[in-house]
Amino acid sequence: MIKIVVLATVMALLVGGMIYSQSDAQPVKPTCVSDEDRVQIRRQVLSAVDDALHDHMKTLFITWIKDPRDQPGRASAGIQAAIVHYQRARADALKWNPPSC
Repeated sequence: MIKIVVLATVMALLVGGMIYSQSDAQPVKPTCVSDEDRVQIRRQVLSAVDDALHDHMKTLFITWIKDPRDQPGRASAGIQAAIVHYQRARADALKWNPPSC
């Protein structure tokens, strides 16, 4: 029993240390990107954002069908929020411009 308590304590300290050390981490940024890679990466990000919006809209609709409570207001609020986040993600992807190699 003592071994389990000691092991659990050590694991908790390790996990806590990992979380604490990651909180000060700076975002990783590429030092440079080739022009071809920049175009390809941006295309992939925009495609993923499009796919995510599509998937989210399907989820909202399925939820609407399953739970008609407070509809269509809840669905409309979810759609409006999704559109705002979609626009922000696209704008960020289009602004992304690391230095050329």
